[in-house]
Amino acid sequence: MSTTTTMNVIIPEVLSDLVETKLGGRMSLLPLAVQDNTLKGQPGDTLKFPAFRYIGKAEEVAENGRVTPNLLTSFAVAAMVRKYAKAVQITDEVRLSGFGDPVGEAAAQLAHAIDHAVDDALFAEMGRLPLGRLYPVAGLSAAAVADGLTLFGEDLDGEKVILVDPEGFAALRKDPDFIRASDLGQRAIFTGVMGEIWGCQILVSSRVKADAERGEKRYYIIKPGALRLVNKTGTFIEVNREAEYMRDTIYASKHCAAYLYDDSKALALSLFLGVETLDADTAGIMSLPGSAGKTRLIIPDNMTPATCKWVYTLDSSPNKALTFGTAVTGATAWVDAQTEIATGSNTYIHAILVDGQNKPQKACHLQVNAG
Repeated sequence: MSTTTTMNVIIPEVLSDLVETKLGGRMSLLPLAVQDNTLKGQPGDTLKFPAFRYIGKAEEVAENGRVTPNLLTSFAVAAMVRKYAKAVQITDEVRLSGFGDPVGEAAAQLAHAIDHAVDDALFAEMGRLPLGRLYPVAGLSAAAVADGLTLFGEDLDGEKVILVDPEGFAALRKDPDFIRASDLGQRAIFTGVMGEIWGCQILVSSRVKADAERGEKRYYIIKPGALRLVNKTGTFIEVNREAEYMRDTIYASKHCAAYLYDDSKALALSLFLGVETLDADTAGIMSLPGSAGKTRLIIPDNMTPATCKWVYTLDSSPNKALTFGTAVTGATAWVDAQTEIATGSNTYIHAILVDGQNKPQKACHLQVNAG
């Protein structure tokens, strides 16, 4: 009579540890994200987190003058806790055949599957960058990287990663300032780094591609700490034994929330490819009543990319036809949120982001709120 031992069964706790040791091994953004485990076991699936922005430079204050305080926590973001799950099935014949390590391979595949999903979530959070963190470029080059880094101001030091597509990498590695990965040695932040340009370690990612809806291709430059991953659970492993089929199904799941924590530690070199229509609520752009017959156009400070400006037009149509690459005519330069705009009989105001040649990049169409 034979006895079943632990060698004959799959032990979830052991497999869970095996999966955990492999997590993050094939991710591009997780090593740059701060992982927070303080919410493990806490209730709730929609969480509010503080996110921080630079409070701005100090102001000169006269003797006995009043210092106006700034709020460090300027806003909070809501992040949905999401469950990422995958399963594999192993028959007894495969597991007991003696060829390879099917259980170990299952652990590696499950870890990779969860990595892939979490990495996608972190990358999607980069899309939350305000327009002020974009640096428009005509194409990716070493000069474009050097210009874009000016958005970090004096905070240029420290580790940085730039995400590029294969074509972008080809352009960068032809530059004389390109440093090969083999020359980085221990300075490489993690595996997969292909080289360095202007202090930015280069990662080639399939996620870098043209976004037709946004009308852009973005090459992100990210510092550690820009992103945060809040874990509600560790990786949970369950094994379902189906004796009638003589097989095991291994389920892996992870509950976590990804969000953009500090946008001052990230920027994007943006290649504009079309005119995007912005959602007013998401962009924070508003028309507020002014004095009689006038409105004020509110555009947040962080919504103007380098080398760009906002203009506006007024009419009675909810939309305005704009052609990418063709300069906007008949528009008025937007001054600031306090300047009142006479609306006349017009019922809509169209805020248009244009480049130095007055060519449109983004637009937001608002119903006029006049005093």
